[in-house]
Amino acid sequence: MYLNDLTWEEVRDYLTGKDGLIIPMGICEQHSRHLPLATDTLMAEYMAGYVAGATGVLVAPTFHYGVGTPCDRFFAGTTSISYDDLRNTVSSLISVWAGQGFKKFLLMSAHGDPIHLQALRDIEHEGVYVLELFALDVKDILEKQTHVKHADEGETSVMMYLFPERVRTNRIEDFETPEEVFKESLFHENTDPITGSPGCEGYPSYATKEKGRRIVELMKENALEWVRGCLAE
Repeated sequence: MYLNDLTWEEVRDYLTGKDGLIIPMGICEQHSRHLPLATDTLMAEYMAGYVAGATGVLVAPTFHYGVGTPCDRFFAGTTSISYDDLRNTVSSLISVWAGQGFKKFLLMSAHGDPIHLQALRDIEHEGVYVLELFALDVKDILEKQTHVKHADEGETSVMMYLFPERVRTNRIEDFETPEEVFKESLFHENTDPITGSPGCEGYPSYATKEKGRRIVELMKENALEWVRGCLAE
C-alpha cells in the first residue's frame, strides 16, 4: 500500500495494527550516457513496493533528492543537497509522522554515496533504519567486477532486468578510474570532474539481463529479511 493513495482516516486505521513506514530515498544524478538520472530512485521505489507487498507495510512518497559526489555535479541535470539538508529535512518529515503514531521508519537507498548514507544514519530520531540496497556480495554474479560501482556492470544489469526500456544500450561504454584516485572523489575530497569520464565507474558493457535478475533476487531476499528484522525490534 502507498501512503499517498490513502485518506487520512485509512492511514489512522492502518496505525491501529501496524507502525512501520518505508521511505524510498532517491537522487537526481547522472548515470553515464546509457542510464537515466532517476536510476537509483527507480530501484529504491521498486524494492520498496516489493517489500510492502510482502509485509503490508506502507510506502511513503519518495524523497527524490540526496547527497551526490561533487565530481558528478558537472553533468547536466544532476543536482545535490548538502549533508545537513538531507539529514534535517528527512528528520523533520519523520518527526511529524512519529507524532501520528508511526514508530519504525525504514529508509531504502540504492545510492551508495558514503556522505549520503551517513546523513541518513545520523538522523537523531528513534526507530530510524537505513538500508543500502547494493550492500550485497555479488562477486559470484559479476564477471568483470567484484562489487557494484556506478552505472556499471551491476547497476546496468539491474536496469536491464527491471526497466529494459530505459537503458540506452547503444550508448554504453566502459570507464574506470584507479581505485585510489576515485576514492578521493567518492569521499568528496576531490571536487573536480574526472577527466574523460562519461559518467560511469566500471564495465557496463558486461551487463546482462540475467545478471540483473540474480542481483534483484538477492536484493529482494536481503531487503525482506532486513525489514522483518527491523519490525521485530
